[in-house]
Amino acid sequence: MIVAAGLTLALLATSLVLCAAPPPDEEIVLLAPRLRTADTGGSGAASQGADIPRPAPRIAGGAWAATLKEHPRLYGSKAYLQALAKAKPKEYNIARTGNWLQAVGIANAVEGVPREKIEPFIATAKKHVAAGVTNAHQDTHLALTEVALTYDFFYDALSPEDRSAMIAWLNGHLAKFTADENAFHNSTLSKIECFLQIAYATANDNPRAMEFRDYAIKKLYEGLVAPALVEFGAGGGYTECGWYTRGCLWNLVKGLEMARRFDGYDGFAKAPRFFYQRLAYEMLEGYPGFGEYGAEHYAVEGDGANTYGGHTEYPRELRTVLAQYYRGSELARFVAAKRRAGSNPQVRLMDFLYEEDPDPAADLRTFPLAHAATGIGKVYARSDWSDDATWLRFECGPYWNQHQHFEAGNFEIFRHEPLATESGEYSSWGDDHALGYLIRTIAHNCILVHMPGEKWIQMRDSWKDAPGNDGGQINKWVWPKGNLPEFLANREAYHRGDLVAYDNRPEFLFVAGDCTPAYAPEKLRQWVRQIVFLRPGTFVIFDRVVSTRPEYAKTWLLHMMNEPEIEGAKVTIANGPGRLVSHTLLPERAAVQKVYGYTYGGKTYDPWPTQESPPAPKWRIEVRPPEPRTDDLFLHVMFTGEPEPVELLRKGKAVGARIGQAEVLFEGKVGGSLRVGGKKTPLKAGLKLNEYER
Repeated sequence: MIVAAGLTLALLATSLVLCAAPPPDEEIVLLAPRLRTADTGGSGAASQGADIPRPAPRIAGGAWAATLKEHPRLYGSKAYLQALAKAKPKEYNIARTGNWLQAVGIANAVEGVPREKIEPFIATAKKHVAAGVTNAHQDTHLALTEVALTYDFFYDALSPEDRSAMIAWLNGHLAKFTADENAFHNSTLSKIECFLQIAYATANDNPRAMEFRDYAIKKLYEGLVAPALVEFGAGGGYTECGWYTRGCLWNLVKGLEMARRFDGYDGFAKAPRFFYQRLAYEMLEGYPGFGEYGAEHYAVEGDGANTYGGHTEYPRELRTVLAQYYRGSELARFVAAKRRAGSNPQVRLMDFLYEEDPDPAADLRTFPLAHAATGIGKVYARSDWSDDATWLRFECGPYWNQHQHFEAGNFEIFRHEPLATESGEYSSWGDDHALGYLIRTIAHNCILVHMPGEKWIQMRDSWKDAPGNDGGQINKWVWPKGNLPEFLANREAYHRGDLVAYDNRPEFLFVAGDCTPAYAPEKLRQWVRQIVFLRPGTFVIFDRVVSTRPEYAKTWLLHMMNEPEIEGAKVTIANGPGRLVSHTLLPERAAVQKVYGYTYGGKTYDPWPTQESPPAPKWRIEVRPPEPRTDDLFLHVMFTGEPEPVELLRKGKAVGARIGQAEVLFEGKVGGSLRVGGKKTPLKAGLKLNEYER
C-alpha cells in the first residue's frame, strides 16, 4: 500500500495499522507456536495506577505481526517504510544520505542502494561471526546488534550460507553471553533491546528466536529491570547515573515498543507509573535553553562527559515515543510544547521512524517548576520556563551501581552556563584520578569531615584501594547487588540518605536531605542539608553538621568552572554570561579559600589529558570553621541575578538570613519558616508530591 505524500501522519498511522493485518485465509507464522500476541500484564485503572492514563497509541499492539514473513521488518515492512518516505520526504531525504547501518538499510528498503554500499556492513557482520562467541561487557551486545540489523536489512544480499552462519553465531550467545545482567545498570537495558532485535530479525528462520525474546522479556526485563522500575520509579527515576540513564532508557523504550508492535507485549504496562512520570522527569531534567547543536544539554550526574554529542537527543526521542503511547494525556500535551526538530542526521532518522503528529501543545507556563523522583532521591527545579531560567539539581538517595559517585547531598546551579558544578574527568574507570578524585566527595558540592587514618578500600571493581583520604563519604559496599530482592535484603548497606522535605510552590522550593548515612558513623553523627530556592534566582543553603569529635575538621565545598573572586565572605563566580554570588553567613569568621586542580592532602590526582579536559571544572571554594567543634552550622545565600543585601538572623533557637525584604529561618532538625511580603509560611519536614511524582 502506497500512501500519498499529502496524507497526514495521523491517517498514515491508521492506514499502516490496517494494512498490517493479514488476509483472513493467510496463516502468519510468528516467532514460535508459543508466542502470545497479547501479554500486557493486565489492563484497566487498577493496573495502570490511580493517576496514570490508559495508553492510546495509534499503532496497535501486534499490528506488525504480518511483517515477520518478510525483510526488512525491525523498523517496519518495506511498504511501511516506503509510505513513510512519501509522507515525510524531508526527514527521509536527510536520512537517505547517511552512511551508517540504519540509514543505508532504510534507503535500501525504500528505493534500493548499490551493492557497494551494502558490502561494508556485510563484511563487518562476517567479521563478528568469524571472531566467535564472546561474553564482553557492552562489546558483545553491540556486535550482536550489528549482525541482527545486517541480517534484517540486507537479507536478500546474503547467501543462505551466510544467513545460517549468522544464526548459528547469534544462537551461541544464548548460553555464553551472561555479562550485562543487572537490575540497576545501563547495559542490561541495551541488552534487552539487542535480544529483541535478534528475536524479531531471525523469526521463522531461527528455531531459537523465541528464546531470545523470552530471555529479554522474562529473564532480563520482568525478572530484573521492571521490578526495580516499580520499586524505585516514582517520579520517573531510574537507578543509573544521569549520563548513562539518558542513553540506556532510550534503548529500553525502543525495544519495548518493538515488542508491542510485533506481538502485542506491552512492557510499559509492567511499570506504568515509571514510564508515564518519566515524561514529567524529562521536562525538568535538562538545563534551561539549548547547548551545542541546538539540542538540550544536561548535567553529567555521576560518570559521564562534559562534552556533548548525539546522546543529548536520547531523552527527546524517548519522550516522543512515550508521549505517543500515552496520546491524549496531560503529559503528552506538555511534551508537545517542547517539540523541535532533531539536531543531527542520526536523530532525524529516528524522527523519520518514530515521530507522529503530536497532541495539541499545552501551555508550558502552567507546568510545575520542580520535579521530585523520590524513589531515587533526586529533585530538579527551575525559576520559570524561559531559556534564561535559573535551574537547580539536588540529590540524596541510595547507592545502586558503580557509575554513581559519593555525592549524597550534592547540588548544582545553572543559569546561562553551569555555575555550581561537579568536578573531575571521566577518562578512566579505575585510575588514581577516578578513585582518588572523580567519584569521591571532594569533587562535589558536599561536606567533608576529615578523620585521620580513614581508608577507602576495594573501590569499584573491588581490587584497588583509593589513594587518598578526602574526608568524604564512605564506601560501605564492595559491589552492589544486581537484583531487587538481594538489594532489598542488603538495603542498609546501600543507604546513603533520604529526601526528608519537599515543598514546591510558585514562589519557592523547599527541599532537604538527611545525608548522615553516607558517612562513616565513627566520624559523623549528623548532616542535614536544607535548601530554599526563592524564585527567580536566590538560594539559601543551610547545613547542620555534627561530628563525633571536634578535631575532625569540616569543609564545605563549592565547585565552579573558572577562577572565583573572593572578598572576605563573598565569592563571585562567572561562566560566560552566567554569574553566581555566594555569601557565607555561617560559620562566622569562616576561612574561605579557593583551590585549583584535582588536589587535596598535598597530592594531585590528574588524569591523562583527553577531550574531556578543557571543559572540566577545576576550581573550587573551601569553607572551614575558625576553630574545631563537634557541632557546626554552614549558612550560604547565593544569587544568580542581581544580589540583594544579606544579613545573618538569630531568633531564639532559630537561625537564618534576611535577604532584602525576605526572611528565612531554620529551627530543629528540619524546617523553619519563610517570610516574604509580610506573609509567613512554615517550612516543614515531609514530601508534598504532585500527581506526576507520587
